[in-house]
Amino acid sequence: MGCCCSSGSHWDASRIADGSLAGKRVLITGGSSGLGLEVAKLFVSKGATVLITSRSQQRLDAAARSIRAHARSGAEVETKPLDLSSMADVRDFASWYRREHSDKPLSVLVNNAGIMAVPSRRVTEDGFELQMATNYLGHFLLTAGLLPQLLATRGSRVVNLSSFLHASCQGKDSTGVLHFEEADPFHANGASGGPSHGEYSRWEQYHRTKMMAILFTREMQRRLEKAGRSGPDGLTCVSAHPGFSSTGLLGSTGMSAPVACIANTCVAQSASMGALPILYAAAEPSVCGGEYIGPLGANNRSGYPGPNKADARASDERSMEKLWEVSVAATGADYSAIGDEAVSPEAPAAAAAGARPS
Repeated sequence: MGCCCSSGSHWDASRIADGSLAGKRVLITGGSSGLGLEVAKLFVSKGATVLITSRSQQRLDAAARSIRAHARSGAEVETKPLDLSSMADVRDFASWYRREHSDKPLSVLVNNAGIMAVPSRRVTEDGFELQMATNYLGHFLLTAGLLPQLLATRGSRVVNLSSFLHASCQGKDSTGVLHFEEADPFHANGASGGPSHGEYSRWEQYHRTKMMAILFTREMQRRLEKAGRSGPDGLTCVSAHPGFSSTGLLGSTGMSAPVACIANTCVAQSASMGALPILYAAAEPSVCGGEYIGPLGANNRSGYPGPNKADARASDERSMEKLWEVSVAATGADYSAIGDEAVSPEAPAAAAAGARPS
């Protein structure tokens, strides 16, 4: 993948001129709280229109009121419930979006929603383990469903949320290749033998979803480049992580509220700082396809954003290709549009309908 190498020293939201994102449309999953909420505020403060998703309309309504308080003139805030753990709900949402917004661009898709280290194994209606469905498979399917709008919008981006904990992912052989399909992490059963044999391990599942976010990003970017669909006028895929930031994510681990409060107050950086790598990945002009963006402070846990170095296994092409194959098989995601005849960036409506501009 080609890289334009960006400098990220002391980069903050002031690097994006006020009003410069006017006319841009941004979709943020998990936008009713935490990092998603902070990112939405940053986007509308620069003039962009945002659509936030969450499982609860009540939480979305409260978040929208908060986001609107930061919006510049012309910026809009839309909401739509979405349960990423349900593949049927993801398909319905993508169909709704293509239908209702067929004449509008989609400048940025931020695949942000997630849960962390759920204490006990839970299975979704599709038979997938809950963390895997919510953090990874739902986003993989959603991105495919929104691909027509993304490809039809000049300079669009997909930002996939990862974590520095991706490097703790197990499941490799002596060559460093990750064998996800052997461990069957999509289902993570209760068989004995440990995570490498498919047994549910709450932290290992979380680590895997975050490793997969990077592998997905880089494989999609590789395919876009091969098809000539990336670059400044095409679609760029980037992964980002917030370091250790103060959000409600610790609550899903079963950690007690007092302990989570201490961790978020005394150790973590603020959610507003954690949101900066996501904004950087989505809007900084010098970002390169396939990059991994995060804080530049000690151990990439905190600080201002810039390019980080992911675990070397996240660049293994065999792992990237195999994960893509098993993900398509599991979700039925259709990414054929990447290889389709080029679509005019001026004609999102035609692209969404599967038509070719004359």
